[in-house]
Order: sequence, then C-alpha cells, then structure tokens
Amino acid sequence: MHSPGADADDVKGSKSRPSDPVGDLDEADEILSDLGAAPSPAASLRDRARDWSDRSAFEALSLVARTVAANLDFPSLVREILDIAVRSIGAERGIVFIGTSPDAELVPVVARSVSGQDLVELERVSRTILRRVLSGETVETADAAADPALRDVPSIRLHEIRSVLCVPLTVRDELLGAIYLDNGSVANAFPEPSRRFLEAFAGLAAAAIGNAQRHGEVLRENAQLRTHVTSSEAFGRLVSVSPGMLGVIRRASLVAQSEAPVLVLGESGTGKELLARSIHEASRRSLQPFIAHNCAAVPPDLMESLFFGHTKGAFTGAVRETHGLFRQADRGVLFLDEVAELDSSLQAKLLRVLQDGVIRPVGSEREIQVDVRLITATSRDLYAAVRAGAFREELLYRINVLEVRVPPLRERVEDIPVLVDHFLRKHAPRDGRPPVLITRGAIEMLQSHPWKGNVRELENLVRRVLVLCDGPRADVAEVRPLLTRPEECTPAAAEAPRIPLEAGVKSLAEREREAIVDALGRERGNKTRAAKLLGLHRNSLLRRMERLKIHWDE
Repeated sequence: MHSPGADADDVKGSKSRPSDPVGDLDEADEILSDLGAAPSPAASLRDRARDWSDRSAFEALSLVARTVAANLDFPSLVREILDIAVRSIGAERGIVFIGTSPDAELVPVVARSVSGQDLVELERVSRTILRRVLSGETVETADAAADPALRDVPSIRLHEIRSVLCVPLTVRDELLGAIYLDNGSVANAFPEPSRRFLEAFAGLAAAAIGNAQRHGEVLRENAQLRTHVTSSEAFGRLVSVSPGMLGVIRRASLVAQSEAPVLVLGESGTGKELLARSIHEASRRSLQPFIAHNCAAVPPDLMESLFFGHTKGAFTGAVRETHGLFRQADRGVLFLDEVAELDSSLQAKLLRVLQDGVIRPVGSEREIQVDVRLITATSRDLYAAVRAGAFREELLYRINVLEVRVPPLRERVEDIPVLVDHFLRKHAPRDGRPPVLITRGAIEMLQSHPWKGNVRELENLVRRVLVLCDGPRADVAEVRPLLTRPEECTPAAAEAPRIPLEAGVKSLAEREREAIVDALGRERGNKTRAAKLLGLHRNSLLRRMERLKIHWDE
C-alpha cells in the first residue's frame, strides 16, 4: 500500500519468514542501534512513539523472553504479549488475533488499550488488513485516511483510524495469528524502528503462543485420560454382572461428565448414595467437596438453617455463624437423599437456588453466590407426590434433568453371588473373622429371597454369617435362620385391626391419617415397621403423627 505524498517507507509489506528467536534477537541488536539515535522525548504521542531508548527496547524484549520461558497459560500469555506490544510501540489500542481453522480464519481473542483496559468491541478492525496478514505480510500504513486502499473501508472511516501496524505471528511457516496495533489521533505514529521491533517481538511471541497451545492440548488430553481412569475406579465399587445394572453404570458414567442436576431413583438399600458418590468422583468436580444429607432426618424448622446457614443471633441458640450445606458444597456436589421429605417451604427456597445460584442465610440480608451441582435421590414416586400436592411440580422438573434408576436386588439376582463374595472379603478382615464359604445351595436359596431391604439387607446377612457361623462353611441350614423373615417385611392382615372407610369423599389429611393409623395397627404400634410399611423414614412418620395429632404408644 502507498499513500499519496508519503515516503515509500510509510507503507511496508514483508513476506512471512520462519520463526527464528536467535535471529530475532540478533536483529534486535540492530534495532537498538537505530533506537539509540532517536530524538529526545516530546509531548506529542507521535514523538513519544519515536523516542525509544536502548533501555525501553531491551526491557520489552526481556519481558517477552521471560514470557516464552515461564508462561504456558494461553489466556494470560496473549494478554501479556499484547500489553508489551501496546506499551512498547506507543499504540492507542491493540488486538491479538488467533487462527482457529485450517484456512487460518483470524478471530480476536483479546483487545487492550494503552492504559491496560480490556476492550469489548473486538470486531472493529478492517477485514481488508486481516486478509493481507493472512498472506503473511506485515501491514503498515502511516495515514489510513489518505491511503487509497484503506480510506474507504467502513471501519477505518467510522473510527477515524490513522496509523496501523499489523504483524503476523508465524512458527515454522505456520500462521498462528496476528498482532494488530492502531492509533486514531496521530499519523505516522509507528516509525521504521517500530515495525522492525514488532516483527522481532512477534517471532518470540509466536513461539510462546505455540508452546502454550501445545501445553493446553497436553493438559486436555491428560484430563481426558484422568477422567477415564477416574471413571473406571469410581464405578468399580458398584459390584455387578447383571445387564440391567451394568446399563445403569454406563448411564451414570455419561451423567458424570455433565453439570446438570441428577435424580437417582430406587428402593431403600439399593445403593443410591454410593452411585451418587461414584458420579461425583468421575466428574470434573471430583477434587471438590461431596456433601451428603438425608432430608428425612431433620425437623422442618431446622431445615432452612441447615441448608443455607445462619448468622449469629438469627434465632434462639444461634450462638455463632454457620455456613450451611450449600456453602459447604460450593464448587462441589450436594447430595440430598429422600428429597421427597423436604418441607414445602424449603422446596420453594431450593427452587430459587437452582434458578439463580444464590442463597440467603437465615438472619442475613446478603445473598451469596454458590456453585453447586445437585444430586438428589428418593425411594418414593415423586410424580405421585406431585399429584397429591406433597411435592412442587416445578421443583421436580428442576432436579430431574438427568435421571438414573437403580433396580432392586430381586431384579438382578445374578448379582447375589458376586455381592456375597465382595462382602465376605470386605468384612472378614474388619471383623477379625476367618473366611467363610457360603455354599452353592445357600446361594440359590438367597436368590429366591424377596430382599425387601435390597443390597443393604444382603450385606447385613453376610456380616451375621461371619459372626454367628462357627465352621468354615455355611449351608442352607446355617444361613436360613439368619435371613430377615418375610413376615417381618409383609403386613399381617389377619392380625391388623382396620378402620373402616366412611362413605363419601375425604380430604387428603383424613386419608393420610387413616393410612398412618392403619399401618400402626398392622404393626402393633411399632413405629419403625409402620414407617417402612408406608415407605417413610421413621422421623418423617413421627412428624406426620405430630401434625395430625395421632397419639400411639408402642
């Protein structure tokens, strides 16, 4: 390009050459000689750009050399490179472009002003200049407004750009990007030494950027390998050979790579918390906290404080500030078991946390941002709870983005032999007991058991076998008496006094009261067994009895 009335040196174009850091430093010595003869400082920006001393040029090259050696973080590297270029050349603003496709399309990654401020309007650069740089040229113009090749370019006219200097970033003849500098107030702001310095600088900067990009690729590959290994290790604790359960593990390993909320469904004792921990350990949050809590184990009046924390003096007994579960799990995972037991008022607050990502401790007016992945679990039918008005429909759809169903043990009886072997090897050393062989006949008997308590019940049986069987073998005769008796898990209708239903439509509270009283009658007042019959936690049953004013002594 050439501007009328300007010297030939005002418009330069030099072809790309391979990056040669040693040669660049040799050329820098020549630049220092040129810069040493520069005139004394002047007030104008143009004169200040011309007034380079040996010290400033040496400091700039020293800075980029240190960057090459020390900085492998791509975002901070390109910002540092751009700051050095803008300050050293005396530009009003600068932009680093990086090629992101095989045809080397250039896109802006960072833009900075001479004061070090980030600029957001990255697109305000002439596409004409960038096309020239794609061919490997250094583009320089002393006065774009007078340059016939640029003066009619809309971005040049709109922003009244005068001086432009744009240098390609190349490594081994491969174009990585470009450093673009401009000045809107002064023509010929970048004298000959500026161009030569920036080309030498760009050789070192390109080497640094290439190293950072390769380092980033290595880190990503390592992260993928670690994720694969971690995933295998995390889900290795879920012992199974059944196709159904193996399908669940495969699904969970995919779920682990997401950040979306997860709902784990399954009967009590199927291993929902173990699956949730495995999902966490196979995820990108594996090094962050995993906080687990059973929602059925907390009285409703304490739930808000437990979840969101409280300030000192927020209520009677609040003698110090507490953080709550969400702040404890910040950047990690919060696992809420038996989420169906959440109090209705807390359901609304939990919905807001999932929507906005903020919590407000009890007694505080300050909102706190949290980054928590939520995994919930329940043994109840949440859709039935929604229909009954006991669970908020919008909350169900918030927590049920990714759903994993854990099958009961009776649906995967082929897992019983491997689970028995696993639990024998796990608990024999812990309990200080000699190994016990459970015979094939006993295993076949176990495979016909209903397993109301699922894997947890099977594990408890194995521990009883280890403690109570004297010999090295446990056959049907030794194992059968140690099983949970089916009648302990099944309602005994003949012995249960039933309350006859009245005619007509009854309220939900009336039906709930009748169901609780009926269950207590069936279990002869045993609240633990009555709660299990109703599919509730014992504490949940006690709260409902208190609310409905049901008094029943065991």
